[in-house]
Amino acid sequence: MKRHEALYPLSHHHHHTLTMAQQLKKADDNSSIQKMTRDVIEFWEKDGEDHFRDEEEVLLPLYGQYESVDQPEIKEMLIQHVQIRSYVYQIRGSKRPDRQLFRELGALLQEHVRLEERVIFPMIEKAVPENYLFQANGRFHRDSYSGF
Repeated sequence: MKRHEALYPLSHHHHHTLTMAQQLKKADDNSSIQKMTRDVIEFWEKDGEDHFRDEEEVLLPLYGQYESVDQPEIKEMLIQHVQIRSYVYQIRGSKRPDRQLFRELGALLQEHVRLEERVIFPMIEKAVPENYLFQANGRFHRDSYSGF
């Protein structure tokens, strides 16, 4: 899907999120709970938490200047942010998280990225003037893997 250049940093985060989601969805008896826990925490601390802030504090307020944010798709996005945070906090706070928790988080991450890439971002690209999208880009944190 063609994405506006200003949203590339967020789409780069999504690429890494999908990689993490695939890994988590495959959690089975051979998967190391300790490694998955470390991977989730590292993913969250390096990129996930800042990515959500970028969307909640930069992108959605910008969109709200041109369209109402009181839309089911936006509400679903924000509910998913809360759910994902909850999974991360459960994993971080548990001595031995259940593998099912990792699989559920993986499925939710995948669903969330699809919602944003296929529905939310196109809504934003349509509503927000290009020059303001570029200005928002300068406020997004850079991906720890690619530097974008």
